[in-house]
Amino acid sequence: MKHALKNSIEDNMHGLLECTFVDYANQLRANYPSQIIRNAKVFASGVPEFARLGFIELVNARTGIPEGIPDFLVRTIKRAKHQPIWIPGVNFPDDPWDINEQMKPYMLNDEVVWQHIPSKRRSTWRLRALTRSSVNRILH
Repeated sequence: MKHALKNSIEDNMHGLLECTFVDYANQLRANYPSQIIRNAKVFASGVPEFARLGFIELVNARTGIPEGIPDFLVRTIKRAKHQPIWIPGVNFPDDPWDINEQMKPYMLNDEVVWQHIPSKRRSTWRLRALTRSSVNRILH
């Protein structure tokens, strides 16, 4: 949530996603020591790719929070100072570390490119939250 992407409408990012992209930048620096790799470059290339694959989604509390978002993320979205905010999407893995197995960054000349390796398991963390929110709505 702390990192603002400069010159972009994608201003705000959930802390888990920010840490994930910083980790990817560190991996690239280790694999390509002769190149200067900035976090912003990794964010700029990763955000569209991750969004396309459903790993992240842009949510704005002012226009409405989608159904099925877990309570802890709803609180984070509502507390965010800057809107909209990138949050883990429906295809984000149940175990956050699994994202490193599904998305691999590489350098091609001076550009960061991403290789997607589909998961063998379907993501269920949002489904569980949707079920809980539906039950809570029925009970209350």
